[in-house]
Amino acid sequence: MKPTESDGDPAERAAREATGWFVRLNNPLATDDDRRAFRAWLDADPAHAEAIGQTRDLWDRLEAPANRLGASGWHREIAPPRRRKRRASAIAAALLAAGFACLAIWRDVGLIDRAFADHATRPGERLDVVLSDGTRLFLDGDSALDASFAPAARDVTLLRGRAWFDVTPDAARPFIVHAGAIEARAVGAGFAVDRAGGSVIVDQGSALVTAKVGRPVSLAANQRAALAADGALEPPSAVNPDVALAWRRGLIVLDAAPLADVATELARLEPGRLLIPDPKLAALRLSGVFRADDPDAIVEAMRAGLGLKTVSLPGVATVIYR
Repeated sequence: MKPTESDGDPAERAAREATGWFVRLNNPLATDDDRRAFRAWLDADPAHAEAIGQTRDLWDRLEAPANRLGASGWHREIAPPRRRKRRASAIAAALLAAGFACLAIWRDVGLIDRAFADHATRPGERLDVVLSDGTRLFLDGDSALDASFAPAARDVTLLRGRAWFDVTPDAARPFIVHAGAIEARAVGAGFAVDRAGGSVIVDQGSALVTAKVGRPVSLAANQRAALAADGALEPPSAVNPDVALAWRRGLIVLDAAPLADVATELARLEPGRLLIPDPKLAALRLSGVFRADDPDAIVEAMRAGLGLKTVSLPGVATVIYR
């Protein structure tokens, strides 16, 4: 559509559209068509990527917006009389749109990562994908990754969440998963990588795991490696894949898990945040086996089993207290 006079500056128009995309993609009813339309919008103009980046920066700077706005002196600018009302309306609309965007990102912190990913899942969604080399991957809820295959290597970057890979063997092209501070390399294996937990679990074949510090760790089937507090990898430990990878079957197994970890699991299952303001409550532990499609059962277990109370704003946040 050709811009009209009311569209204003192209950069301002791109900023408004970027804000709209943040809100649209955060809608739990957003579809794959929505995501494809966003990709088309993003590719249509280099200014669109810049606008998305500026929206990200806005979220990062929310801790002290008043100080920054005051220091900028924007409120002291003198506009021509005819333009004052128009400028005030534009500022109000922009602030309202930015407020909606910031709320959308706050309640769903993975929104930006998923918007730019090759493959992604919203909270509560799981996805099976077959990559171009035949490798099968399974994404858990609120996960995102990029895949970049070349003649010498197959690189995957796990942007957030966790994924399981059934790697097609190719001795000439190792399969490498980058996930924050860790890297897992395999020629042919079945293994899962959890970016938030900084861990790798092998359920078939083998993999070599490295971190930014310390020595690499070689994992065989039914072994796990995870980052220690110093950023190095802990020695391999034995795991039961049926339990450790139960999330692949739509189950959440909690074995004396701290409530802080339970909050992480719930974030994969449904939109909104679980807030535990009291650190003592966050250290309480919960055990049980739950269905991934019934996150309310986990919250109810905290109420019934631990004597906790909750107050919720559906889709936005649940606060745990006593």
